[in-house]
Amino acid sequence: MSEIIEKRIGHYETLLREMWTASSKYLGTFSVNLLVERVVWEVSLEYKEIELLQYDQNGISCAKMAARLEENPDLPVEDMFMKFITRYVEILARLLGHERAEEIRKKLDEEFAGDLSASRGE
Repeated sequence: MSEIIEKRIGHYETLLREMWTASSKYLGTFSVNLLVERVVWEVSLEYKEIELLQYDQNGISCAKMAARLEENPDLPVEDMFMKFITRYVEILARLLGHERAEEIRKKLDEEFAGDLSASRGE
């Protein structure tokens, strides 16, 4: 796998794992699985490749997506992940309340240099 692809996917995989960990503290792993499944379904209506995201009670992996990106480097990975993350946080806000979801979003935003704020147009 090329270093560029590994870096692109690795960034998002780390972000998704952080989201997974933070969310499961409040919702539990079963509920987080359902939430991820719901968001994957919604995002797949526009970006079919999001279905390559692997998730279970142990967390999230982007390995299959990285392989697909190796085959097709023109995949709109950034747009797809930002749509996934934005939708995930929106649903999380409804489940946990905006205050708790905002805490999670701010923590993630600090760790990932404003990616979430940029995706929300802030």
